[in-house]
Amino acid sequence: MSILEELGEPIGRFKYPDVKTFGEFIDALSSILDEARFTITRDNLKVAGMDSSKVAYIEVSIPREAFLEFDIESDRESIDMGFKLSTLCEITAGKKGNPVEFRVLSDKVIIMIEGTIPRRFVLPNFEVQAEVLEVKLEHDVSATILSDVLKKALRDIETVSDNVEIEAEENNITLRSTGEAGSKVSLTLTRDSAALINLNVRSPAKAKYDISYIRKVLNLTKVADTIDIGFSTDKPLELIFKSPDGSTVRYIIAPST
Repeated sequence: MSILEELGEPIGRFKYPDVKTFGEFIDALSSILDEARFTITRDNLKVAGMDSSKVAYIEVSIPREAFLEFDIESDRESIDMGFKLSTLCEITAGKKGNPVEFRVLSDKVIIMIEGTIPRRFVLPNFEVQAEVLEVKLEHDVSATILSDVLKKALRDIETVSDNVEIEAEENNITLRSTGEAGSKVSLTLTRDSAALINLNVRSPAKAKYDISYIRKVLNLTKVADTIDIGFSTDKPLELIFKSPDGSTVRYIIAPST
């Protein structure tokens, strides 16, 4: 009898086409959360949570259509699986882009990664108390920026300060920072810039954020060509990453004082 037969029929199973991309989502989650509860409904896989300092909130949603296979028992509306993210990160990190399959049982999760040498892992299905919020934000400023441009700008700004100030006016958005001895770094994108895809300013706004919290999710630029940004004066910053398969990562950061 194989281990799959021994463990029994799963209550749900899904197969994602690229373990490398899936690993990027897990890497972003693991930078914010120690453990997470994944909820699989008939429409999508979703996971969300807030970091222990209450500064950042992250939400990942992958639609059913993004999977090669996606199924849960007919008498269930949803199923959960819980992991220590450090373990899941080790399993998915650095792998080639082969399919990864999850088979969910009530007390275990079987993870199978296809490849020249197929790999199989059996992990406990933890009960995780996740802090899932219904966060609806209205922003005075919304913009869409090429992800690589934002990533490079934040790296430059980080050389002089731990914080970035974001300011938007009718026709431009600026990221700047001031460090010791008057050192300064700034980047201004106007409506004419190819890097600024969209800019909507209901009211001019300015706010400051901790770069270290933004940096935690910048690896998502590998799966999203653009980033949607929303903010208001001294209010939370909202970043939304959208991958080509319809998956989204929503990330909210409290402003710095």
